Amino acid sequence: MDGELLTGGGLNQVFRVGDAVRRPAGPWAPRVHELLRHLAPLGIAPVPLALDDDHELLSYLPGDVGHVFPSDDASLVESALMLRRLHDATLDLADVRDGWQFDAREPVEVVLHGDFAPYNTTYRDGLPVGIFDFDSAHPGPRWWDVSWAIIQFVLGLPDDRKRRIELFCDAYGYAYEDEHVLMRLEDMIRTIREHPAFVKQRAEHHDDYYLGLIEYVQANRA
Repeated sequence: MDGELLTGGGLNQVFRVGDAVRRPAGPWAPRVHELLRHLAPLGIAPVPLALDDDHELLSYLPGDVGHVFPSDDASLVESALMLRRLHDATLDLADVRDGWQFDAREPVEVVLHGDFAPYNTTYRDGLPVGIFDFDSAHPGPRWWDVSWAIIQFVLGLPDDRKRRIELFCDAYGYAYEDEHVLMRLEDMIRTIREHPAFVKQRAEHHDDYYLGLIEYVQANRA
């Protein structure tokens, strides 16, 4: 396919074509495009440009993808604030239950991103400015995204975890619960072991990494 092959956290090949991104489209793409149009005023998500049976065309988010975990406090706080803005902007769509890749997760509060992590975030000058790859979006409770963000933005670094968890949660406005983080980790392990698309992750034993994080959380329960 013509264009520059982009790398991120997704399972699909994504190409940049000028100021747009062309990527495979799943059956859930029409619903995701509705969500992205709803989020457009925030300026932090791609804007849908076109959609056919096989591919979608989205606006390109300039910046650096966070392949490594941002370690400074300012970046962490801004990540939490960006997730909060995203969630708050979806309240009007939370009751739309059909058309997503995943079933609604109770209790529904917002539309979740589903995979809010550095590898799905763009940065400029060290701060997050955009979030992409909304394929996993679906209605659910805020803690589902917040807990995954804690895993990806905080637990991915070995140092200063407790203080950074508190910093992220305070910025978002969330009362940390280690049980939620454990549930999210267990779900990821099941996905790696059972989902047909996670062949590489199974072969590379990514589940062992998340098992190690479970041991850490259990050993440091609040």
